[in-house]
Amino acid sequence: MSRVYFLDIRKKYKTDHIKLLQRLIDKSSALKLYSKNSTCAIKLHVGEEGNVHFVNPLYIRCLTNVLKTTGAEPFLTDTTTLYAGRRFRADLHVQVAHEHGFNFAPFIVADGLHGDDFYEIDGAKIAGVFKRVNTIFFVSHFKGHLNCGFGGALKNIGMGCASRGGKLDMHSGAKPYIDRDKCTFCLECYNYCIFNAIKKNKAVTIVDRKCTGCGGCMSICPEKAIKFRWNAASGDLQKKIAEYAAKTIKDKKVFFVNFLTSITPNCDCFHSNEPFIHPDVGILASSDPVSLDQACYDMIKNAVDELHPDLDSQVQLYYAEKFGAGERKYEIESV
Repeated sequence: MSRVYFLDIRKKYKTDHIKLLQRLIDKSSALKLYSKNSTCAIKLHVGEEGNVHFVNPLYIRCLTNVLKTTGAEPFLTDTTTLYAGRRFRADLHVQVAHEHGFNFAPFIVADGLHGDDFYEIDGAKIAGVFKRVNTIFFVSHFKGHLNCGFGGALKNIGMGCASRGGKLDMHSGAKPYIDRDKCTFCLECYNYCIFNAIKKNKAVTIVDRKCTGCGGCMSICPEKAIKFRWNAASGDLQKKIAEYAAKTIKDKKVFFVNFLTSITPNCDCFHSNEPFIHPDVGILASSDPVSLDQACYDMIKNAVDELHPDLDSQVQLYYAEKFGAGERKYEIESV
């Protein structure tokens, strides 16, 4: 049974959360993974332009400094996006990272300028940087997700470490459609889609054969008129994320921290900010991403399930365990 370390920030403490985070990492023995002059990737999400609910860079700075005490040489990293936006291209992605406060350590876009630097593990297209580093520290914001139910450590590994081609592969079964009763023909989605998958005639339509399933159009639709067919598409996507996650971390030295704070209904890729679905809970850490996500889910289960009642968000947990990424059973150790 895996151990999950838990810092409950709903309690009052005599010290600040930054020092408590250091205590969490010390108690978890995560630092034993790192050694002098070893290169360590800190995989995170810097937030899309316009989003403010990503993990606070003060926490990331703290983790970076803690890793440096071991003599390790950490750098920050993320991959390009499938949808349009400033994180679509590496040079602009770096700009966003710096603008959002992640300018205290080197920031490297893991899959190259256009998302085409990758290596393959049994068909999975993984960002090239992760072939060159053996130690990865994953920092994830646990929150809701429009077609996975929730996104946490597994999504940060599986989707977050994939090259653009890998993301296309994972999204291949998920196609959105337009609810014509809600569509006002504002053409925000038409102007946004870089794949020319949206057509405007008497009504706006999505061409399935051109659509990548990236979901970017959903994030910018002001009327929420663009939807997914959840059932089969969601299950397939979650299974692929779990498969990618297991392949990415196999034979790597890894550790995971989930922030169960600023819990939004959708991921940090959204350009806007939405009301929280649950009050802040705390910070959790583990060497097992499956146990970690399971523990986070269990803590806010009702809030996650109410987002998309027809979607089973535990599919990703089931397959991640099946593919050998970790185990769902865990025990909590409070800090």
